[in-house]
Amino acid sequence: MEHQTDRPYYRYWAKTPNEEESAPIAHLLPYHALDVAAVGQVLLQNDPILRARFAPLGMEDEDLNAFLSFLLATHDIGKFSTPAFQAMAPEVVRHLRDEEVHLTSDAHHSTLGYTLWTEYLWDATTDAGCFGFDEPIDIDDWQYFPFLRAVCGHHGTPPENFFGTGTFSAEDREAALAFVEDCATLFFSGRAVPLQPDKDLVKDAKTLSWILAGLCVLADWIGSDRTYFGYRDTPLPLIEYWATALEQADRAVRAKGAVPTTPSTNEGLAALFPEIFPAHTPTDLQTHLATRPLGSGPHLFIIEDATGSGKTEAAVSLAHRLMARGEGEGIYIALPTMATANAMYSRIAEAADHLFVDDTYSLVLAHSASHLYQTMQTYLDGTTPGEKKPASPGSVWLSDRRKKALLAQVGVGTIDQALLGVLPVRHQSLRLLGLARNILVVDEVHACDPYMHELLRKLLEFQASFGGSAILLSATLPERQRRDLAGSFARGAGWPAPGLSKKDCYPLVTHLSGVGTEEQVCKANGERRVAVSLTCSVTEAETAIVAAADAGRCACWVRNTVDDAIDAYLRLKARLPPGTVHLFHARFALGDRLRIEKEALDRFGKSTVQPRAGHVLIATQVVEQSLDLDFDLMVTDLAPIDRLIQRAGRIHRHDRGERGEARIIVLSPPPVDDPGREWYRTFFRGGAAVYPDHARLWLTARLLAERGEIVIPRDARPLIEGVYGEESEQAIPEGLRRTAAEVQGAEHADASFALENALKIRTAYSATGGLWASDTRTPTRLGDPTVTLRLARWDGTRLSPWADGPDPTAAWDLSQISVRASWVGGQAPLDPTLDEAVVRATETMPDRGRTVVIVPLSAHDAVWEGPALDGAENAILIRYSEEIGLVNRKV
Repeated sequence: MEHQTDRPYYRYWAKTPNEEESAPIAHLLPYHALDVAAVGQVLLQNDPILRARFAPLGMEDEDLNAFLSFLLATHDIGKFSTPAFQAMAPEVVRHLRDEEVHLTSDAHHSTLGYTLWTEYLWDATTDAGCFGFDEPIDIDDWQYFPFLRAVCGHHGTPPENFFGTGTFSAEDREAALAFVEDCATLFFSGRAVPLQPDKDLVKDAKTLSWILAGLCVLADWIGSDRTYFGYRDTPLPLIEYWATALEQADRAVRAKGAVPTTPSTNEGLAALFPEIFPAHTPTDLQTHLATRPLGSGPHLFIIEDATGSGKTEAAVSLAHRLMARGEGEGIYIALPTMATANAMYSRIAEAADHLFVDDTYSLVLAHSASHLYQTMQTYLDGTTPGEKKPASPGSVWLSDRRKKALLAQVGVGTIDQALLGVLPVRHQSLRLLGLARNILVVDEVHACDPYMHELLRKLLEFQASFGGSAILLSATLPERQRRDLAGSFARGAGWPAPGLSKKDCYPLVTHLSGVGTEEQVCKANGERRVAVSLTCSVTEAETAIVAAADAGRCACWVRNTVDDAIDAYLRLKARLPPGTVHLFHARFALGDRLRIEKEALDRFGKSTVQPRAGHVLIATQVVEQSLDLDFDLMVTDLAPIDRLIQRAGRIHRHDRGERGEARIIVLSPPPVDDPGREWYRTFFRGGAAVYPDHARLWLTARLLAERGEIVIPRDARPLIEGVYGEESEQAIPEGLRRTAAEVQGAEHADASFALENALKIRTAYSATGGLWASDTRTPTRLGDPTVTLRLARWDGTRLSPWADGPDPTAAWDLSQISVRASWVGGQAPLDPTLDEAVVRATETMPDRGRTVVIVPLSAHDAVWEGPALDGAENAILIRYSEEIGLVNRKV
């Protein structure tokens, strides 16, 4: 190519310095374009998994590098518009062109770039023979346009539909065309573009456009870092600048920790989890997954086994095997809640070193409150970040924004962070890019409601379409959900729907791959038998707990609502010795909740630190998952069967010698043959809203009453299918059929809403159907809106955080509680003195209090009180104590 420096594109800028920065006056548009292309090429060259994802295009590595580099170099082609972009810095334009310009359009350069391609550049470049096509191309059948939309939409959303190139002057179009022509020469060296038009590749282009969109976002973020890409405002031949850009990109990518670390050659559970094995003998399921032939990918594994059976270790070991085979370069473990994610993060952090050849891998916790994790750890164990193992550069860079967190080689977080990848939210493509490179592991799959279940199915379809693999874990997965999930993955992989036949077997491993479908029945690791009795008497339930405590046993009562938990706590506190009854629910400030959680683990956990004999824990659903708690007796309010199986898993969880019979007492209305519509609501007025499917609750109660015990694994399938299976519909009594129909209708509506919200992989990365409208909210889960309360102590002169913390920011974080917006909706009017104190307090908060409701509390003996408004703007009084938590009452 001619090394011209008088080409018109040298008169256009892409980046300008901050006010405090000096010369150069700008970074020229062609240079930033090549910076981003260079980052993309370095990422591609150092990432065999990423290259493999583009394998359907049928290119050799050299051609793939050239093709994607060319596309990335055109990502900011819309910035050639003088009226819409260049005129934003008129003094720069004056310097580069000696021309006065004015901003006359607010169209975004991403949309303008794609418009320029479709309405001008495509015809102009093909007519000029830039791409060496053998014959004229029909734009509708051409596989390049999904890719062009992907790179133009590098700000996180696809370019909008926009018609007309009036926002480009003739000089703008001339400069853009010259740049595209010179980039084609630079990257293709006079050869034809390596991807020649082929109608059969259009489908693959649409699929891969999602990955390219994420790659372009990542490359643009790294390529915009002035630390590595210094500004230049004078002409330099593109070929010379390209060599410099590649060197800068290599330094930047490595400094960000974006080059994947090689998986280790460790094999077997003992090598990955030396603190567990060989002290414990692997289960049959663990051994099967560690040794079974894998075949060709992509892979879906559905692992079903009892709570506490070691499914997580089996899944991580399996994921490591897949990584070693080149099926992925890392792992993302998705969990149902932030609490479960925090607990899993602590476990995986210990094993991560064994997954890779060195410690340069990135390890990131990904959820909406992950920034609090270090605060929480410091609060609990007294360490500071400096006392921990130093984080790798990749961990630091990737964890500063949740959108990047799924790019980590070891990620742990909520399932929400993964589901955002299939929703029309900004930068979702970055999440899909991370998942496509990693093995997706979803724990507690059964915890997904119908809305989330449909989103997960869509995510599995995307993952399989990219050639990625997934591992799903559950102790209580209904058969229809297993069939749904397997079918969605098969559809994404382009396989026929799998025929699943092992409906009654447990433990079970279901494996879909390029070889076919296999269902492997495994031997259970022993049998757990829990006696079950039902009672409709609260007094009888309390008496059983008191008797157990008097006999030196420890007990737990899981209640379905916070108010019921508080009520039971107060009654049992009056019947048992001081300090032996403990309360744990979600309506405590974070600092208090962490303290209570730690005390519960110290007293009722695997390694008991505090005395447990004679102690009682009254709790809500917060003890169902993630916490390794162990009780002699369990009392529980009636809940869906999968929840009760989870709760039963907290009885005799560990070997402590002779403990008597494992027993669970279920407080329930009698499962009579002809229950009325109000059967459950009359008994549990508050719990009726928590678990609205009262027909399934009746089926649960009837099954437990008939069986009188839960034996795992024998009863796992019959209990789950007896409540959720297709044949269970026939057993629902007439009085609850209307309720069942209403719930089913609501679930179908939720599922339909998910399908309506979810992206469609076959439409390519495009702004279709109005899904990307800026005022459209697309949540990862449905439910009542919530608000965050920030509690503050008022001493008459100043407000201070409710919690003591290592610094003011941490203290305010630890003083927060999330509640329903209908329960507390806003801040109450305050007197001038207190209002001024609130203003001063917000100055010490990172968010300045904009995202929370601040509740100033004054002391009244052991209880603190403060004003607020409920969701209907009625005045209410908030009452809070470290013992009871948060309650409210109308003024």
